[in-house]
Amino acid sequence: MRLPLIFMVVIAHLVPFTLPEVSFGLSGNNIYTLISELFSHHVAKLSVRCYFLISGYYFFTHYSGDLKSFLKRQYKSRLKTLVIPYLIWNIITVIAILSKNKIFVFMGLQYDEIYPGIMSSNLYKILWEGPVNFPLWFIRDLICMVLISPIILYFIRYFKLFGVILLGALYVFVIEPPVIGFSMIAIFFFSLGAYFSLEKQDLLKLFEKIKLISFLLMLVFLFLALKNNGNENHEFYVRIFILFGVISIFNLFSFLNNRYVMMNKLTGFSSLSFFIYVIHEIYIINWLKGFFFNLPSYELLWVRFLVYVSIPIICMAICSMLYFLLMRIIPKIFVFSLGGRLHNYQKIIDKKAGKVNNLEKITVG
Repeated sequence: MRLPLIFMVVIAHLVPFTLPEVSFGLSGNNIYTLISELFSHHVAKLSVRCYFLISGYYFFTHYSGDLKSFLKRQYKSRLKTLVIPYLIWNIITVIAILSKNKIFVFMGLQYDEIYPGIMSSNLYKILWEGPVNFPLWFIRDLICMVLISPIILYFIRYFKLFGVILLGALYVFVIEPPVIGFSMIAIFFFSLGAYFSLEKQDLLKLFEKIKLISFLLMLVFLFLALKNNGNENHEFYVRIFILFGVISIFNLFSFLNNRYVMMNKLTGFSSLSFFIYVIHEIYIINWLKGFFFNLPSYELLWVRFLVYVSIPIICMAICSMLYFLLMRIIPKIFVFSLGGRLHNYQKIIDKKAGKVNNLEKITVG
């Protein structure tokens, strides 16, 4: 599940942050805008929300009642898997930006637009408020969720489903805490995963029961979100679409893993997926966009569609080649920078039960 979700993250970064008006007319430009907005600004958003839910679920999987020892173990683990990679890859991004622009200025070329911002900024803005490696906002918010995990635990224990519904309402109505790192996106989906874990609820079975209504509501609110693209009501419709979209994504991957055996054989891509996530925005995808967008033939509609599909594939291919190269040249340092994540491409089996763990098999790949 991780590789397809990372592919969605890359797709999200193909277009600017601005939200153009979407028309449902049949002209070529209208169709291109519709498709690019559909995937980059809507469907692609499902990936990070799924990650928050999965993270909340697995964080509390082994909680047995001893909070002190549990937190000690989890904080130590997350220091290695979240905090250290977060700092390393933001620092690498700063070094890459400074190095690239120093070389360009030395060669008599113009520096890029982010360079003056870096030079005039402070560590808080570079490493936290931004952050400079923008996709790492997910890691930043996840670190914050880990820090307040005791509060989330007691909140779920006392308020149970009602508490999750309350957080869901705050999320849907865009009522956000005024503190960077504590987004309602993170709080709600991490807490939702925590609820399923702490209450020993089978997430996949519940999602299976509501798959049809969730899929239909997902389509309805996707249409409303696209229709209101760029309007003040857009975020409201997007968040409801995402809520039902996340359920549908889990149902889709559950179906694929149950239907096609080969889906369960290619697992263990956590390390590669994480590397693509932290590296693709360090010039790779922007250079690809700059190259293809400036082609004389880019104005042709079919070329624009081809480029839109090709860039994320090429980007992931380049990242994958870098991954295997670095894993061969500096394996220990490289694995450390990835939070100790190792490539382990094998089928996930519950040895004691002698069967595949349903949720694990759709989330580890």
